[in-house]
This record gives sequence, C-alpha cells and structure tokens, in this order.
Amino acid sequence: MREKIRTLVLSSKYWRLVAGVFLFSRISTLLFPFDSDHWIFYYVGRCWLDGDILYLQVWDHKSPLIFAINAGMHAIMGGNIILHRIFLTLIAVLTLWLFYLTAKRVFERIGRSDVTLNARVATLVFAVFGSLSQFTNSGNNTENFGVLALILAVYCYFRWRQSKLWKWLVYSGAAISCLVFLKLNFSILLLPLLIDLWSLHRKNLRRLLFYVGIWVLPTLIQAGVWLSYFIPRNLVREFVIATFSFNGKYLRAGWAGNLSGQLVFVAILAAGFLSFLGAYYYLFKNNRSEKLLLRNIGLSALLFSVILGTFYTHYFLVVIPYFCLVFGAYWREVLKSRFLMMLATLGLVLSVGISFKQLYNRFYGDVATEAVNMTTAADYVRAHTSKTDKVIFYGYGATFYRLAGRDSGSRYISASHPLIDEREGFGYDFTGKYIGDLAVSKPKYVIIDQSTIDIYSQNTKITDYFSRRYELESTLPGYEIWKIKD
Repeated sequence: MREKIRTLVLSSKYWRLVAGVFLFSRISTLLFPFDSDHWIFYYVGRCWLDGDILYLQVWDHKSPLIFAINAGMHAIMGGNIILHRIFLTLIAVLTLWLFYLTAKRVFERIGRSDVTLNARVATLVFAVFGSLSQFTNSGNNTENFGVLALILAVYCYFRWRQSKLWKWLVYSGAAISCLVFLKLNFSILLLPLLIDLWSLHRKNLRRLLFYVGIWVLPTLIQAGVWLSYFIPRNLVREFVIATFSFNGKYLRAGWAGNLSGQLVFVAILAAGFLSFLGAYYYLFKNNRSEKLLLRNIGLSALLFSVILGTFYTHYFLVVIPYFCLVFGAYWREVLKSRFLMMLATLGLVLSVGISFKQLYNRFYGDVATEAVNMTTAADYVRAHTSKTDKVIFYGYGATFYRLAGRDSGSRYISASHPLIDEREGFGYDFTGKYIGDLAVSKPKYVIIDQSTIDIYSQNTKITDYFSRRYELESTLPGYEIWKIKD
C-alpha cells in the first residue's frame, strides 16, 4: 500500500489527482444552501461601503477586516452569489498551493526524509478536509480567509529563517496582522513560530526583541489604521466590544453549556479527527528533538480546538492545515497499523458523507423547504414596501434581507446578539439599543420565524415592544408578517 501511494504521489498524475479530489470534496461547498452566515458578512461590508458607520449603524461581532474584505467583494462583484463562490474557490486554490510550499519547508526544517513525498501526501489530505462544507461553510467568513493568512505567515517565516532576509519576516508579520484582526484567538496557532524564534535567539535577548519587533510591527500599523477610523467617531469601546470582549464572553458562555446545538458539532468534529488520530499517536510516541517544531504545531492545533468552547464546525477550518502536517509526517507509520489505517479511512468516509448532506439540504428536506418559505415571505414584503422602507426579521435574518432587498431597521442584523447579551447578562445593553434603533427607523414590517420564535421570545423586552406597536397582517408558511400600527 505504501509503495503504491508513493508511486502515485510522485508520478506526473499527482496534480491531476489533487485537482480531482479538491473539486469532488468541494461540490457541497460550491452548492452550499443560500445561508445567513454568508450574507451577514456581505451585508455589513456592503452597508459600510455605502456609508454606514461600522458598529454604530451596522453591527456584527467580528473585527473590521472581514467586513472590509466583504466590502471589496461588494465593490467588485456586487451580490452575485455565483461570482462570490468562484472568487472564494480561487482563494481556496491559492491556499492549497501555498500549503504545499509550506509543507515542504516544514518537513525540511524537521529533517524528515522524502520531503516532497510527505508534502504531497499532506497536500492531498488537505485538499479533502480543507474543502468539506462543514468546515468551509459560507466561504466569505473569518476562517476561510484566516487559513490563508495562517499558511502565508508560516511560509514567509520559514523563508526568512532560511534566507535571513528581513523582508520575509515583514511579510510574515503582515499575514499575522491579518490573522489577528480576523479573529484574535487565531494567534494561538502562531505559538510554534514564536517558540522557534525564541529557540533561535534565546541567548541574545536584544536580537530576539529586534526580530519580534519587526514581526509584530505590521499588526501595530494595522491597529493604528483601525483606531484612526474609530477614535474620531468615539467608537473605540464599540470596536473593542465587537472585536474582542463580546467574543470572550461568548466563549465562556459556550463552556458554561448555555449555547445550544453543540453535541452534534462535537460528533462531526470527532469523526473528522479519527483520520488524524494515528498520526498524533506517533507524534507523541516519538521523542526525538528534531520533532519539537512538529510537536508544537500539533499541540497548538489541539489547544486551539479545546479552548474554543463553541464547537461550530467551520470554526475549525483554520487548524486543519496543522492536522494535515502531522499526518503528512507520519502517514507511513499509520499505514503500518491496520487498526489506525481503518480509523483514518473511517474518519475520511464519515467526513465526506457529512459534507454531502449539504447537497441534500440544497435541494431536499427541511432546509430546502425553509428556503422556499423564506423566499415567499420575502416576496410578500418586497411587494408591500418600497426600497427605502426598513423591516425587521426577528431571527438570524441576513438571508431574508438579501432576498427581500430591504435593509434591517436595527444595527443588529441578527436578533441572537441582543438575546445572548440579555440572557447571559453580558451588560452591553444590546436590547436597549435594538429597541432604540426601531424607535428611530420605524420598520414597516416585523417578520416572525415560527421555527425559532420559542428561542427569540426569551427576550421579552423586544417581543413586548413588537406586541404594543405591531399587528398581525398575514400568515405564510413558516412565517408571520406583522405591520406597524398607524
């Protein structure tokens, strides 16, 4: 088996195999259902580009960089989902190629034999797991751009380590600045590089601090750019809340068991990890010093996975490259054990099968029915409003706003943020701001999603506001349309 894989991977057919595996694995991502995760990033980016003030007039709990990227998508491609997915697929292809180049440098650094062979095996595995829909999800989120930034940071770091040219350390730092300002907890995955840098210059503190200074300078520059936008608008506190503090409290709430739907995602993640379990076994079994870098890579991936608290599968896309590097280093040892090989195969089959569930969701089942019902409700609202009218979809509603072609009457596109803040006692008064937005914008319609109203009705301050100022106008499959009282 090992010799057959070696022959195939080193043959001229290898890149055709990678392309075929990539496209097959990505089918469900290319046909991912028309979902709110995609449109909430796009909505905020579009509104920001069109003149709204970020975190004051339009809000989501992400850093500004992801909205800047989506604003760029809006400027170039508009809201065409086909163009979005072509663009995001090209980003994934670039990420895959860069992973291959990075894997070669990592395996050279740790002294593995057959560097090209190991890098190609790791790339083939990454072509599968880095393309599955449960990890890629909507495609335009922080994880999909974060994985590119991470791999670029690692690649440029090892280019610097080999050449000692400062420009590569600056490039690595620029990628790191993007990683940090996409999502702060991504920085955990930089620990192997930081430890490696320390091991190089631990005996010369001045030189160590000099190189660290070069490395972090782009992050400081980017922080200055964002502060130059928020300080004049007195929005530094809102910037910190949306980018850092809300997410920290959200993480703690997840570990407290207050976020729903976690077990199914844990099961999905556990199934995928079966493919890497054997490689991790050999990683920790082997104590040779030249494997320290690889061990740190593997440990940082596990550390990131454990501390998240919220186990939504797309959060874990960014650690898949590290899992694949570990597998690429030990794939031959895994194949020696029939049991570990069977575990790896089972994990692969389960993960691909789970991914293809999205194809079913795209055309059949409850998800497809919900899409039809939401489109019907959106058509009703569009027919009874003008383009300047505001509406409220009381739920996770970015998809509805996109379908209806109407903007939200509140800065909070998703009602889940006021709900979580109110229920968990975060103390940000999102509910008060939500109601304040409605008092000013006076949305013509409130759309109630019957499938989620039991959850969102927990925020009684908002539902009481609706009941006093709105009345039922129409009932459609799955939705109620409430109109503002004269």
